[in-house]
This record gives sequence, structure tokens and C-alpha cells, in this order.
Amino acid sequence: MESITLKDDLIFLVSDRAGEITNGPEGFGLYLQDTRYLSRLELRINGEKPQLLSQTADYNLAATFRLSANYQVQLDEHDSTIAPAWTLAAHAVGIARRRFVKGGMVENLEITNFHAQPVKVILELQLGADFLDIFEVRGFQREKNSHAVGTTVLCEGQVVNFHSEPLEGHSGTTRNLRLECNRSPLGYSQKTIKNTLNGLELAEVTLTFEFELEPHQSQSLSLQFLPDPLEPLDENICDLVQIKSPVNFATEVSAMRQVYTDWQNICTRLKTSDYGLAKLFETSTLDLRTLMQKHRQGLMVTAGIPWYFTLFGRDSLITGIETLSLNPQIAVDTLRVLAAYQATEFDDWRDSEPGKILHELRLGDMTLSGEVPHGPYYGSVDSTLLFILCFTETLKWLDDPAFFAELWPNIERALQWAEEYGDIDGDGYIEFKRRSRKGILHQGWKDSDESMGGSLGPRPSLPLALVEVQGYYYAALTGLTETLQRYGNPAQIKLSERLEAKAASLKEKFNREFWWPEEKFFAQALDGQKSQVRNITSNPGHCLWSGIIDDDKAAGLVARLMQSDMLCGWGIRTMSATDPTYNPMSYHNGSIWPHDNALILAGLRRYGFHNETQKVAGELLAAAATFPDYRLPELYCGFARNEAGNMEHAPAAYPVSCSPQAWAAGATALILQTLLGIQADARNKTLVVEPLLPDGIDDLILLGLRMGNSRVSLSFWRDPVSNQIDLDSTQHSTIDLNQITIKRKE
Repeated sequence: MESITLKDDLIFLVSDRAGEITNGPEGFGLYLQDTRYLSRLELRINGEKPQLLSQTADYNLAATFRLSANYQVQLDEHDSTIAPAWTLAAHAVGIARRRFVKGGMVENLEITNFHAQPVKVILELQLGADFLDIFEVRGFQREKNSHAVGTTVLCEGQVVNFHSEPLEGHSGTTRNLRLECNRSPLGYSQKTIKNTLNGLELAEVTLTFEFELEPHQSQSLSLQFLPDPLEPLDENICDLVQIKSPVNFATEVSAMRQVYTDWQNICTRLKTSDYGLAKLFETSTLDLRTLMQKHRQGLMVTAGIPWYFTLFGRDSLITGIETLSLNPQIAVDTLRVLAAYQATEFDDWRDSEPGKILHELRLGDMTLSGEVPHGPYYGSVDSTLLFILCFTETLKWLDDPAFFAELWPNIERALQWAEEYGDIDGDGYIEFKRRSRKGILHQGWKDSDESMGGSLGPRPSLPLALVEVQGYYYAALTGLTETLQRYGNPAQIKLSERLEAKAASLKEKFNREFWWPEEKFFAQALDGQKSQVRNITSNPGHCLWSGIIDDDKAAGLVARLMQSDMLCGWGIRTMSATDPTYNPMSYHNGSIWPHDNALILAGLRRYGFHNETQKVAGELLAAAATFPDYRLPELYCGFARNEAGNMEHAPAAYPVSCSPQAWAAGATALILQTLLGIQADARNKTLVVEPLLPDGIDDLILLGLRMGNSRVSLSFWRDPVSNQIDLDSTQHSTIDLNQITIKRKE
């Protein structure tokens, strides 16, 4: 089911397209601190569900839903000789449902009588608050004798209090949700139901309001849902700022909208005559701001709504790398935030080792009670490598010696982790092996339990060396070599020489031991006995991006990725359709992920496969045009675009995909950067471009592209005669004015 997401800093709301919050796999609700506070909000007019006419969302922070009452509206027919009689009128009443999120949720219901006679309207609100941990909403079962809670509801005048507290014999947390109305309900009824997710009793309430409306008269019902956060919050995360009564709806929304306008103004902007690309870029830019959360170290990128609205090492770092051409401050803040959580000790429960970068940070009851190890959890084999890589790539755009010095101690510890703990068996590869009994089994980006298999079955022996992780390690080593040679002291320059040799050795070993000659492809992993895990997957495509692939093997790899069992018309699948474990509706075994494709796309361009670059980019842009608001979701199903002769006009949605999602939103900037061939060298004040444009896109302008302390605008257009892409540039900055060299790659 399509959803509407509203969010402000620590709190977010997910509803259906009519604004309803119902119980289902979509995870609708109002969330704070990994806890669903409001779990049900359903509107009825005279006992019937109103009809949705339209909905609009404003900057992911406010929404308006236009609704119509159906037929059950009472009409007052006045007669001086008899008592009033009530009859029925069709679509006599319209409802404007307006809401925003800021430290809670504010909803304003405006009910208007569009009939020529007076009407009476009975409005019902069905409300529930289950206070479930986000893991429970996702379907995780709590342990036996877990820290269960009961819920109660208390209605007093214009205030309704929802309350949860631990049941007798259990420890846990107490939470509250307060509803304030601007008018007293005509009545309320309460019932106890069994929660389908955890089997516990849950109190729900129905509030009834009566409106008598003259012709074309409007009356309003205002609601404020105010959750009480736990104290104290994580010391690094800024406190929740709640709204205050009374609320001026227009003023509040206008102030919040300005935050998004200011964000767009500090990001690269795009102008193009291609509506789809322009809309995709705008939506992606705004979604990235939506997904940010205030932190002592800056704005931290959360991974996605609803399931992953928290700090993730891998997701946040890849998003930072993807968006360097959009706004390098995203990467800077991400690095600083993750450095604050860098592990300092061994902890098997959290899969933690000194120097390691976290996988995931959670604040819900299951984390606080010790049922899951996510406070924070470090079971990611690649976050630490991506931390180094993001650091080196960011310096290419900013040339900031002070930032290098600030982060170097963390980078040094990350490098030490890779060499001492990441390489479990001392063979030069980075491997993983779960130690926590509640940890993640597969600790690469494809982290579902079924994501490995092929020739060695679904559970190859550990430790596993993933193919893309070796590429990340190679890119981290080569990037750090260059960075140390530019910014390092003599000891650091000496270190760079060792890292350069290590990278060369890794590349030679990798191309020899991961190469799958029968398929002219690379194995997905090496298992604990160094046997190849043989699946045709998208993972080796990341190795093109990292540069670890030998030139003589790149063409075979690319040709295999471009075959129809992988490239399906909407992008490259995560797994070949010929694999026995292929499932186009699975999470990792046949679906399509925009960020996965964006990294592969960058790799295709790196190795000079221009036609393939344009083809994959064209498929991704075509897919984006089919989703609401041109928003690329976390993933979508891998059904072929033209399967069995039947043209598929849109990719099938993955039912519980996050949307918006950070590295899907960030993919847009990387796709555009890749197509335009933009490479930054802030140290030498040089910007290299080598533009390609997919068919149908004939012009675009990048405004305010930041490199170092300068900004530049680049104009590209297709010559109608030669079909070549021409280029012009304009520089505007108060610092280093006219000192950037725009160099077209020959």
C-alpha cells in the first residue's frame, strides 16, 4: 500500500494515502525513539469511511487530504408545523484533513457543509497506541518472559492520555501519549483488544464529535498528539522540541518549510528541460534533509523510514559518498557522528572490536532491556572500510587540512581494526564471523539470512570474505595512500608507502582467487576454507566502482552484468534470474536496489563502458518516473520490463520498502555525477568533466556545485547537429574567486 511520510527531526509519521493509520505490514504509526506511539487513527463520518479525493504532501513535513462524506449525512428539513426530520444527502460534506509533525503531530479537520440546507455530522475518531518497539512492528518476536507492557487510556474533557507500563513481574519502560482536542467530545467508548503483533491486551478508544452546520458553513476540530520521550536521550542526540498550544497551523508549517528551502540553497541545484530528471533530483534532495536528525556533531543521516530511521554506518557512509557533488557537508557530518561512536573495546554481545565503526544504533525498549545488542551494534564488515573511503573521497572535494587532522586519529584506529581484527585469518582479506547470539548472520550490505548460497548452499562456512568488501578495502587503501601523501607528515607518508604495496598485493591476490573463469565473473565470496561461493550477483559490480578489477577481466564482468537475466529493463538485479535461489520479490535475491545500481554505474564509467553506463542510467530514470513523486524507494521487485511478451509499464513495488530511504535518495546525485564524468581535485583547484547524457535529455545546468570554498555552475547541452555534449561554466564565490580550473577530460 502506498504511504505518506511526514517527519521532523526525531519524530516521524507514516500513514496511508488518505491519512489513516491502520494495523498492517506497512508499519503505519507515529514513532519516536524506535517506538510506535500512535498505532491507530481512523476517521468515520456518520459511521462510514470517507472517500479520498486528493492528497498533497509538502516537503515531507505537512500534508493535506481532501475527503468527501459518502451518503450517510443527516439533513435538517425545517417545517414550522412538524418536528425536524432528518434525511440523507449524497456528498454534502467535505473534509479537509491537514497535519504536520513537529515534536508530535498536529491535525486539523475542517468540516464543510456544501449543501443548500443545514446538516448534522457525527465524526468518529478511532484511536490506539500500542507503544511497540520498532523491531516488534517489523515482526521480531520478543523473548519468553520478555519485558512486556500493558496499555491504558484515560479520557478527561478535551484530553486523552494513553499510557503504557511494564506488566507485573517484568522490567521495562513507561511511555505516554497525550491527545489534546480543541473541543470536548460528545462521547467516548473504550474497548480492549488483543494486539496481533505481541498478543498483549491493548486499550483503544473511539471519540465522537457532533457538528451542526449551516449551508456552506465550516467548523474545525484540532488535535495535538504529544509523545513523552524517555529521559535521558542518547547524550549525542539533540533533545526533542515539542510544539506548544495554541498552534497556528500556517505559521508553524511556513517556519518548517523554510528549513527545507535553506537546505536546497546550500545544495547543488539542477535545471533541465527534462521534467522527470528535475523532479527526481528535487525529491531526492528534499528527502535527504527529511532523513537527517540533529546530533551534537552535526546533522546525522538516518537510513530510511519507517524501519531504519536511525544511524547506520554503512548506509550513512555510502549516502555521504554518493552526495559529495550535491553537498559535501553530508559526508563531513556523517564522519564526525560515526567517529563519536567508534568502538574502543571488545564486546562479543555487540560484535565490537577496537576501532570498528558501528552498524546500527537503536533506542527502543528491546535495546534498553538487553533483548537486542543495538545500543549500538557493530556487526558490519564494511562500515569501517567505508569510513576510511568516505574520508579520503571527501578530502578530494574539500581540501581541508584541519579536517584531516581532526579525523586522523579515528582513521588510524579504523585502519588498525582492518589489519588486526578485520582480517580474521591473516590472509589479507577482510572477513566476518558473527560472535553475538543476537547478531546479524551475514554482515555485508546484503545482510538477510538467505542472501548467500550458490555452490556451497545457503550457509557457507565462516568466516566469509565478501567480494565487494575486498573492493572497499582496496579503495580505502589506495585512497588513504593518496591522502597521506598530500596531507601527511613524514611518518604518515612512510605509512602510505606500505599501504600502497598492501593495496597492490590485495588486487593481485583478489583477481586470482575470486575470478570465476567459466562465467568470466567473480564469486560472491570465499568461505572459511577459501572455496568460492558461486552465484551470479550484483556484488562484483561494486568492485568496478572501487577499481580493484584487472582491466583484462572488466569486459567479461560487464558483459555478464548486462545480460537479460541481470539487467531486466528497470536496472540490474541483485541476483541472476537463472540462479536456483532467484526470487524477484525477495529482499536480496533478485530485487533491484537503486544504490546498488548507482555504484555499479560509477564502476562502468570508471572502466570506460560508456554505452553500458547510459543504458543502465536510462533504465533507472525510467523506473524513477513510475513511483509517486519520482521517489526512488529502497528497492523494488526484479520482474522483467518485457516479460513473456507483455510490456510491464512500471516495476512492481517491494511491499515493505523504506521510502524515503537515504542511499536511494543519494543515488540520484551519484548517477548524475557519473553521467557528467565529474571528478574533483580540490587540492589543485581542478574540476574534471566528461559529460554523457542519456537519450532524451538534451540540456541541464548544475547551479552552485561546491568544491573547496568555491562554487561553480556548469551548463551542458547537446549539439543538435553533431550530437556532442557542449559545456560552459560560471564561477561564483567570495573565496578563491575564479581559481577553479574546469578541465574537460579528453
